[in-house]
Amino acid sequence: MFRLSQLVILFPKSTWPYLPFWKQFVAAWDYLFKVAEELVQQKIDDVQEKLQLGQPVEGEYLTHLLLSEQMTVTEILGSITELLLAGVDTTSNTISWTLYHMAKEPEIQEKLYQEVISVCPGEKVPTSDDIANMPYLKAVIRETLRLYPVVPGNARLTVENEIVVGDHLFPKKVRLYCCQQASNY
Repeated sequence: MFRLSQLVILFPKSTWPYLPFWKQFVAAWDYLFKVAEELVQQKIDDVQEKLQLGQPVEGEYLTHLLLSEQMTVTEILGSITELLLAGVDTTSNTISWTLYHMAKEPEIQEKLYQEVISVCPGEKVPTSDDIANMPYLKAVIRETLRLYPVVPGNARLTVENEIVVGDHLFPKKVRLYCCQQASNY
């Protein structure tokens, strides 16, 4: 679906049904909706079971959507499908580039590791409050996203002259590799 999406958008919508790969594209989307439908149905079953047992039902985003009745099940399926797609592509892209550059910069990798284990020792899974206490991690992720944005249409360039945008200085011919800005944090 990701590969074919890039091709489909190159053509006017009126031509889509005549494209040789259109059926593959539609089948990929149908499969994605099928997966989302199975996940939503599983959650519906879990919520109904808890309600029947008199257990509290609260928590996750999907549970909230189902209980609030502000969206139809069809709208929820669309929303969950989009979230699954957005989470896969954007997260995997950012993590891949971060890991690549961390492997090239062992001193930055070590500094980040020390920050993470100081905030989340042992087997502790980080919470959003923990992440708020990891400024170096945020700096590394921001630098990765600056260099490799998840929105493909964003262009990146090397500035030829030193410029200031807001309170941020962009040096002349800034080196474009991940974690450079984070290492100065």
